[in-house]
Amino acid sequence: MNGPEKDASPQTVFMSLQEFFDPDRHAPAPLVLLPPPLNPFPPEEKVRIFAKLMYLSPTLNLKWAPAFEMLRRALESEGTVGAQRVVEASSGNMALALALQSRAFGFSSVSSYVPADLALVKKELLHLAGVNLTFCTDVPGEPSAIEKARSQGAEPDFVNLAQYENPGNPEAHARWTATGIWEQTQGSLTVFCGGLGTTGTLVGARNVFRTLAPKVQLVGCLCAPGHAVPGLRTEERLAQIRFDWREGIHRVEVETKESYRASLKLIRSGLLAGPSSGVGLVGLIRFLEKCRMDPDKWSSLRNAAGDIVASFICGDTPHLYIDKYSTILDAADFAM
Repeated sequence: MNGPEKDASPQTVFMSLQEFFDPDRHAPAPLVLLPPPLNPFPPEEKVRIFAKLMYLSPTLNLKWAPAFEMLRRALESEGTVGAQRVVEASSGNMALALALQSRAFGFSSVSSYVPADLALVKKELLHLAGVNLTFCTDVPGEPSAIEKARSQGAEPDFVNLAQYENPGNPEAHARWTATGIWEQTQGSLTVFCGGLGTTGTLVGARNVFRTLAPKVQLVGCLCAPGHAVPGLRTEERLAQIRFDWREGIHRVEVETKESYRASLKLIRSGLLAGPSSGVGLVGLIRFLEKCRMDPDKWSSLRNAAGDIVASFICGDTPHLYIDKYSTILDAADFAM
């Protein structure tokens, strides 16, 4: 992969903001083994589930590395010479990651087309970060937020990084997310699970594991029809994505309430993991439980030591959705 050579020595002192945002200068995001009852499988089944805390990053979300890589490539591209303003379609996390990093790469501002139902706290945080927001609702027959950002990116002084088709997105996840988990598990990983939003996380992981460890099963979580979780898409809305994400990825649909409920369980277990993290946990367990019904499939998930080692992505924190939990969940959920 193109890019700077990997530095094996993480830093705690950074001499510039661009250096601070460089993923090669940080240790991999922590990988945390889940205790029961978050892991519902009994010890004798030898199933270990790890949470990959991607929210422990300089931008407090998993978009940190893809934003860095796309900005780096834009800076080196002749096609963006003279562009001062970045425009992107985003559910919020990429817009924040770009806003925090763009000035370190010489861009003056970030504009974003965001969902009309954007959580209030996330909207206020993006305002603090200086993002110029345009609220959108996808209407059949009218340009989507992605198309609007692409169109504005063609105007003078603008650049659209196009996270839904920019190869820097999956390649960042290949380089820093999937490879990091593989190294942290010392090559014992057998199941990788993440959400399907831009699909960059899963596409990047597939690109790594198809040669590094073809036995690793890939699980992509998406929203069930009629449901919504920040950062994820339904099957219908995934049709807007230009990455070839379907091949080799098991898809699991998750509903809104169960995502927030799983997030709440993670929080109360000690991990400040948001609703998209809940999607990953629910989807992973659902996939594992389905495989367990077929002895051959269940056996195929085990590594050479006889263990099933699974990891799911925790993409952001609950802080941005504080106003959502009490309206989505029932009183009984908070009494657990």
